[in-house]
Amino acid sequence: MRALAVRDRTRTALPVLVASLSLVYGIAGVAWLLGAGAYPFGPVPPDGERLSLLAHLPEQVGAGLIAVLGMLGIPAALGHTRTEWSASAYRPLLGFTALQVVVFGLLAPSVTVAILAGYLLVLLGLPAGIIWLIAGAWKQPATRILLLAVAMAVVVVALTTGVFDWAAFRELAAGVGGVPAKVGTTPLFVTGAFLLGCGWAWLGVRGLRSARGRCLRCGRPGASWTRPESARRWGFWATIVAVLCPMPYALLRMTWLLPNPIGFDAAELDAEPGIKLFGLGLGLIALISGIVTLGLVRPWGEVWPRWIPFVAGQPVPILAAVIPGAAAATLLLVSSASLTGLLWSPDDSVLENVRNLLILPFPLWGASVGLATAAYYYRRRPPCPTCHQAH
Repeated sequence: MRALAVRDRTRTALPVLVASLSLVYGIAGVAWLLGAGAYPFGPVPPDGERLSLLAHLPEQVGAGLIAVLGMLGIPAALGHTRTEWSASAYRPLLGFTALQVVVFGLLAPSVTVAILAGYLLVLLGLPAGIIWLIAGAWKQPATRILLLAVAMAVVVVALTTGVFDWAAFRELAAGVGGVPAKVGTTPLFVTGAFLLGCGWAWLGVRGLRSARGRCLRCGRPGASWTRPESARRWGFWATIVAVLCPMPYALLRMTWLLPNPIGFDAAELDAEPGIKLFGLGLGLIALISGIVTLGLVRPWGEVWPRWIPFVAGQPVPILAAVIPGAAAATLLLVSSASLTGLLWSPDDSVLENVRNLLILPFPLWGASVGLATAAYYYRRRPPCPTCHQAH
């Protein structure tokens, strides 16, 4: 099994990709250190919000840290391709890998990555999903009636609330078009740091598996809690928590359709129809994400249900659930630290701060989604093609 693990490690391109991205940040860190400007991890003007935890460090210290870790990360990442590491010699490399994960995966990113993901889901994912469902549902007589009912409900909402008027779409388009000029390159570097941190994290996982003599592909042999019967038990409760976490935010946004929305002034929302439309889109994404998460413990999470077009009745590929679930959990957890700092205000009462955290429980939501996704994977994964172990 050890030989198989070594061959699997030397074939992967991940160390080279991590080394290349480390070089980019090493060069960028040196440029920021020399006063190039546009440092992306500092306070954001004009309010000076600390969106990144690195903003607590002086800019020169943060830029220097990025430069040093970026440059040293090149040989360290490539070191993960070596085959002659002993267990004792591998520990310093794993320690340095953990440091890279902390800095690039936790301190440098911020809620910006979650905001960017939200923008993409509302502007691209939601319309694409609607078109896909319409195209598939219209071909099936059983779902055609449901589709017509949903269309009628949308018409009713449009006529009674005015949320779908052209003014809202024009304002939303104008707002989105002006985002790049306002934020500059900050989202690019923050998202890149997040991806670099994820790359280091995966190298660390593979390194730990290698040091412990486990299969690099699947991590077997695993602990008893990774067995399917055990994962089924604890994964059920993790999934229930993950389903409930986005519901307060989703329901709060849905009240924007009412004459008296909760926590917001109706006149202010009506005056900015683009923001109202986008907020409703985010609420709908949160609602859908909670419902979809339930599939991790339901039969329709293993076989596509009849109302899913084109693939109904076919087995759900494991990665079709694991990749989105792992990505969502990582985004939520990484965003938690900076978002909690923004939501918890010393000017508000403890009750108001607790209410804010209950509406957006990112730490609990991210952890529960991660556990639910892991349980789903452990429950459904087939025997490993590399080590041939089943549990």
